Amino acid sequence: MLLFIDDRAPVQLVASAVDTVDRSGSYTFAGLNFGDDFSNRTLVALVHLAAGGNVTLDQTPATIGGTTTSGGDAGDLGQGGTPVGAAGGGVWAAKPSGTSGSVVVNFSGGSASACAVYLFAVTDIASATPHAFSVGAGGSGGITSDPTYPASMNGTLNVPSGGSAVIFGSATRANNTAAITLVGMTQAYDLTLDGSHRIAGGYSFRLPQETNRTVGLSTSTGNVIFGMRAASFA
Repeated sequence: MLLFIDDRAPVQLVASAVDTVDRSGSYTFAGLNFGDDFSNRTLVALVHLAAGGNVTLDQTPATIGGTTTSGGDAGDLGQGGTPVGAAGGGVWAAKPSGTSGSVVVNFSGGSASACAVYLFAVTDIASATPHAFSVGAGGSGGITSDPTYPASMNGTLNVPSGGSAVIFGSATRANNTAAITLVGMTQAYDLTLDGSHRIAGGYSFRLPQETNRTVGLSTSTGNVIFGMRAASFA
């Protein structure tokens, strides 16, 4: 059951969009709904990038309604042999004005084959700058001497004090459509992207202070490229 402040849900999905055209540098999603423009609203974008080949996809700050976001991403790419692909999940937040506008996803490296954005309006957090973050990636986050690609991975995330904290998580897997289960938060979606990849996102709200909360993902299939970013806000 949702709790409400001034008849508003603490977290509300206001828009989602997908682009399956190969692009380099950025994806622009114009005319997205931002929901009501109310006092102290924060918009949080969960961003998913994927590619079929081994390319770098490093997200840089997105813009929401022309406002530069705070946040970050986590991802990985194949290093030759198997598995193959590139995937990244990002959590980006800002406090723009208005009831609609564009979300621009920026990234460096190679060409992505698909991008998805899920945009949430949050009612009761003071800052768009994350309090803490946690990351995970198949292959230990990049080039290693002996990379491993597990079917699940957990990290830890500190939740700030105050009783109104919110956490978000964004996960992407490349070249595999097996279901993703997020750990440590309520899952909002889990679906196939561009027929070849898998994405999932979730959140939890009004959390008490907690140190080293376990967050992560699990799936039935290992040996796949993935990236996940989780962040807490207060």
